[in-house]
Parts: sequence; structure tokens; C-alpha cells
Amino acid sequence: MPEVVRQETVVDGLARGYPDAAAIEAAVAHLPSIATSNVSSADEAVLNAARAVGILLANDVALGRRASNLGVSWLRTADFVVLCVRTELLDASSGRDALDALRSAGRITDDLLDAYHKELL
Repeated sequence: MPEVVRQETVVDGLARGYPDAAAIEAAVAHLPSIATSNVSSADEAVLNAARAVGILLANDVALGRRASNLGVSWLRTADFVVLCVRTELLDASSGRDALDALRSAGRITDDLLDAYHKELL
């Protein structure tokens, strides 16, 4: 994981009291940090990684549009959850739990949560 991304999402997020920073910290704890001296921001590091693999998974609209402009596919996190359920990489119950967690973290609205739950049926 690029160190600049870990700094922004975990260290700075925890310091600012963002509710999802602790969840991000737990999710990425096993990933080694990679020095990124050639990038100036977390967004730049994320876009470089997305270009390398051809896809960006993020809820950040501005970042998603930048990725799309670079020819990189962009999926929002909830769309990725639905895709995983439809391709049976995740069972529907786990998919609902993941969507509920996104709502709890303020990443999607109640209306979007309802719409995504319907897509899991």
C-alpha cells in the first residue's frame, strides 16, 4: 500500500475522527507500506495503481472521473459488492452486511442502500 495513501486514510483519518478510518486500518493492516517518493498526493498514488491494474474501486466522484478520463474503469464500492454477489464471490447475506456497513460509514444514502439491496435479490 502506498505510504501516502496509508497516511491519508488511516493516520490522518484517525486523527480527524473519521468513522471509517479504523475499519480501513483493520482492512489494510496486513499490507506492506510502499514508499512513493515520485508522487505528491494520495490521489496520484491511487490513480497510478488504478492505471497499473485497469480499475479503480472508490466512492470519490472526482477521483473516479479522473480515472475514467485516463481510460481506467471505475466502480463505486457498493457496485463492486453487487458484482461480487452476482458472480458468487460473496453470498447475498455478506453482500447485505457490506452494503449496510457502507451506509453506517456514510458512504451511501438510505435510498441508495434500498436500491442496492434490491439488486441483490
